[in-house]
Formats: sequence, structure tokens, C-alpha cells
Amino acid sequence: RAVAATAAACSAALLAVLAVRWRAVAALAAAAAEGGEEQEEGRREAKVAQPRRPAVAVAAAAVAAGGGTGAEAVRDLEDFGEEATRPERLGIGEVLQHWLGKKPSQKLKPQAGGCGCSSGAQDSESYLPGKQKVYVRTYGCPHNASDGEYMMGQLRDYGYTLVDSMEDCDACVINSCTVKHPSETRAMNMVTNAQQAGKQVVLAGCVPSSDKKLAESLEGVSMLDVTQLDRIVDVVEESLKGNTVKLLQKRKDLPSLALPKVRKDKFAEIITINAGCLGSCTFCKTKHARGKVVSYSIDEIVARANQAAAEGVCQIELASEDMGAYGIDIGTNIVELLLKLSDALPPGVMLRTGMTNPPYIMQHIDGIIEALKRPNVHSFMHIPVQSGSDAVLQAMRREYTVAEFCHLIDRLKEAIPDIFLLSDIICGFPSESREDWEATMALVRKYRFQGLHVSQFYARPGTAAARMKPLKSNIIKDRWRECTDETNAYNRNEGLEGRIERVWFSATEEERGQTIGRTKAFAKVLITRDDTLLGRSATVKLGKSCKLHVEGKVVGDVQ
Repeated sequence: RAVAATAAACSAALLAVLAVRWRAVAALAAAAAEGGEEQEEGRREAKVAQPRRPAVAVAAAAVAAGGGTGAEAVRDLEDFGEEATRPERLGIGEVLQHWLGKKPSQKLKPQAGGCGCSSGAQDSESYLPGKQKVYVRTYGCPHNASDGEYMMGQLRDYGYTLVDSMEDCDACVINSCTVKHPSETRAMNMVTNAQQAGKQVVLAGCVPSSDKKLAESLEGVSMLDVTQLDRIVDVVEESLKGNTVKLLQKRKDLPSLALPKVRKDKFAEIITINAGCLGSCTFCKTKHARGKVVSYSIDEIVARANQAAAEGVCQIELASEDMGAYGIDIGTNIVELLLKLSDALPPGVMLRTGMTNPPYIMQHIDGIIEALKRPNVHSFMHIPVQSGSDAVLQAMRREYTVAEFCHLIDRLKEAIPDIFLLSDIICGFPSESREDWEATMALVRKYRFQGLHVSQFYARPGTAAARMKPLKSNIIKDRWRECTDETNAYNRNEGLEGRIERVWFSATEEERGQTIGRTKAFAKVLITRDDTLLGRSATVKLGKSCKLHVEGKVVGDVQ
């Protein structure tokens, strides 16, 4: 009965919109007959009379206006001006009510493409939520992972069925990453495969957000800018009708943190604290997608963390392009956020910091150390260095020196000897000499980071580094191999053997039958599978170790 009532309401709304549309067309015809200035005035009045249309009526109205099957493509797909306002921020349980009960505050302008909607009444039930299956695939960083979880939450709450494979879906949402060439290539290959499989495709994430030329070259692929993720329901709905919708206009505000989510890990929550950065690295394309820093308020972040904790989450990870720059735009800073968030978290919930570049974290180092020493904050920092050569750092436009990076790391290690330090190295930057590379390897050997992301240099289109003369590919690969071999040559967990530590458990290794946890210093601990420990902590005696993890046995004090 509910489905029938919804269908009847949609049909009635559609007929009303079409009636207004035809009255507007008639007004235009009358104005044309009068000619001259009266013709132009009539055209303006008809345009004003035309209402903004909800997504459910867009395709049929476009067909009616064209008087045909809708096969002619509408090239201008971005219908959002700078003055447009975002729909009100939606929370959990409010997505379905919003889209069924209200007209969106902005209209979508689809690119019709053989959707077969020759009339608004054709197979209307096939467009009702719950009739279609959607597959969401996310690539890239924690920020992107959080965006993907938000998109899945909105789609689920609207009524779509989420599936785990492209083969089972009707629409495929690809949440892409552009930080490296391989990650972008994987996303674009998936677009091709999904289209060849006859699926409706929505490309979201940093690829369409950072490269409009690429976006324009893809036919039949709907797209969503990273600032528009709260419009995913609109875009998927229109794509399932056979339309192509491209929402690539940048928005100045951020989507609500209270949107519904489907977490990849039930007991781990990723909270984005700010988007964008203040740097201008010559190799990076992410800023093209994310823009300059825009921060969420401390109150919003604390509210999201407490909501997640109430749902059983025991691990909170902060996501950011540059955590150290948090709050610069709203008159606060990362230390104030960490201390207030730590104070607000309920017992048993651990907090982990996100990635930060050296320049903006240096001024906060004392406060950061204070926060990392708190019992509910993991002793963990991710600080990319990228190179051990000042000449290369200058060519990268990284805005710090090797000495400044070393000062930062030394302060952290002195204050917190067991701290888990994660860093990044780019191998084979265009200006990197053999002497530069030796300096990088000396830095890697000096600190023996607990984690190191080692990447070959890839020239990203549109960046300054892409215009530099590249090194030969064999040199880049040799340097990558040398750095990788060095990081694999030592056991970073050897010192943990025989110790008794409190471990917080939040995930399961299905294939090996193990439960996964983390110590206060974020060392990875594996025990024999025990699902009763998920979302809880226990004291564990640590045993055999390797470079990636340490095995353990629960000895008591489960909390």
C-alpha cells in the first residue's frame, strides 16, 4: 500500500509539473507572435514561471520539452551557480523523508541518453527505491573512505540495496583517487569495465573533481564533485533512468558530518575534520580536487564522535589532507580539537590522529605531545617527509627543511619513545640527483620508521612537476626497490616481545581466523579469533613478532 501511495503521489506531482511546463511553452509561443521587445519580455516571464523540478520529474520534463525520445544530448550539465545554497544538512534517518517529502532546493539538469522515458508514466515502479542494487567502490585515502561510507549510508537510507560486486549491481558508484597514477588508472579501468557490463556508472571522488577535461571526455558517465557527496541519491536515481548527470560545481561549505553512514569496519569510525590544504606541492593533484582548507567546528566533530561511540565504535580516526592546518580558517587549532575531543570520548574509545605535513604542526608540537600522552589517544603520527634532500624539498615546494623535519621527529621520539611514526618517500622526483637520493636513504636509515609509504614518482597532469624533465624509469624503479628493501630489512616490533600491553580490538582477519587489535602505541596485535572482544580491550601478553605485527594471548582484564 505504501509503494502504491508513493507511486500515485509521484504521478500526480509529475502531471502537475508537466501542466505548468506546457503553460510556460504556450506563453512563449504567444510572446513569439507579438515579436520584438514583447517577445523578449514574454520569454523572461515564462522562464520565471517555470518551477524548479524535483529529480523524479527531470527526465520526463526534458523529453516533453524536446518533443522526442530524449536522444539529443544536453551539453550544459552544471546547473549550480556560486549563489546556490546547499540543501539543509541531513542526519541519520532523514534522507528518505527528505527526498520523498520535499523538492530539492536545486534542480538537476540531466544529459538525456536513450533512457527510454518517452512518458512520465512508463514503468514508474522500476524507479522506486529498493528496486535497484548499487555497488560502491572506493579508492584512496581515509578521507575518501569516509566519503564512500557517507554515500553508501545515504543510498541505503533512501532504499537502494547495496551489493558487494559490480556483477550484481544495476548502478556502479566509483569513488576515485587521483593522488597517484596507478590509483587513478584502476578507477578509470573500472569505469570501462562497468560500462561494458551494461551498468549505469557514477564517477565520484578526486578524479572528476580535479580534471574537468577528463570528465568531459567520458560519455555516458554521471559525475559527482567531492563537495557534492550529499547529492549522491539524486545522481544515482537519474543514472538509473538512463540519464547522465554531472555535478562538478565546487561548493564553499562542507556536507554534514551527521549524514548516515555504512562503515567498512563496524567498530572503527573515520571522521573528516577538514578538507583541502594550504600547501602548493609541485607533484600533488589533490588540491585541485579538495581546494583550500575548510574546517568543521569542534562541536560538530565531537558530536559525530559521540554518535559513533554510541553505535559501538571503539576506534576514532581523524581524516585530513593536512591535520596541522585544522582550524586556521575558523579561529581554532588542532591541539584545541584533540584535547576537547579526548575529554568528550566515553571510556573504552581510542582516538588516532590523521596525516599532517610538517609546516603547520611545528608550532603546535608541545600541545600535540600533551594530547598523544593521554590514555585514550594512540601514540601515533603520520608525517610525510617525501625526501631527505633540501634541494628536492625546495623543488617539491614543501615549505620545510630536512633539519626542521628532524627537529620535529626528535622532539616526538624524546617525549614518547614508543611512538608509532609513519612517513612517506617519493622515489625519483625529476630534480633528484644521486647525492639527493643518498641523503634520503640516510634519513630512512636514521629513523627506521614504524611505517613508510614508498612510492615511485608519477607526473600528475596539470601539476608543475609534470612539466619537469623526468628521470629514466629504470632509475626511479631502482630507487624504489632500494628504499623498499631497506624498510623490509628490520623488525620494527621486535622490542615488544614478552611485554604485557592493553590492546583495543576492532577487526577480524577472516581467512586466518584472527582478531586484530592495536596497542596504545598503535602496534598491530593478532590473537586467536574471539568475536566477543570486538569493540573492547584486554591485557595481552605479546609473543612472536615480525615487521608488520606481533602475536599475542589475552591474559585478562577485559573491558
